[in-house]
Amino acid sequence: MNKNITILLDNGHGKETPGKRSPVWKDGTQLLEWEYNRRLVDAIIQKLDNLGIKSVKIVPEDTEISLSERARRANAICQKTRCILISVHCNGGGGTGWEIYSTTNKNNSDKLANVFVETFKKNFPDKRCRGHKEKNFTIIYKTNCPCVLTENFFMDTESDCKFLMSDTGFNRVVDLHVDAIVNYIEKYC
Repeated sequence: MNKNITILLDNGHGKETPGKRSPVWKDGTQLLEWEYNRRLVDAIIQKLDNLGIKSVKIVPEDTEISLSERARRANAICQKTRCILISVHCNGGGGTGWEIYSTTNKNNSDKLANVFVETFKKNFPDKRCRGHKEKNFTIIYKTNCPCVLTENFFMDTESDCKFLMSDTGFNRVVDLHVDAIVNYIEKYC
């Protein structure tokens, strides 16, 4: 496997971003997206490091960093080395399942998104795949490398949220990202 690529990871949202949290469930638990995304990204980075794959967290701060600044940081790294970027999020809006976004007609992001969808279907035969969608979110539109945004289940749907907060769910989401990155490197790098 060619490991001459840097994986950029964006842990979506800061602690003061309004609304990015689950309801408080009857048992008193609540998922805070900023905190959860950072835990996911840290675990993904650890597993990639164990595989000898270089990765960089582009937002080490807990506070909200603008999307343009996130893209600027990614682009600065991409000027020096070959990169892909994954922006990690939890979904909201009352649905269920997992989905991924790429941009419209730019930078081979579709290939990366399609590898994630294939990997999700293999790793999660028991969960709903909402598929690959295209939308020009700032972080993926302004980044000069293949870039996707993962929406890892719905934090405002109790069954999805409880799955995310479980050790099993957390580890399966981490493994999805790592497996998809490895699959992309093996296929395209």
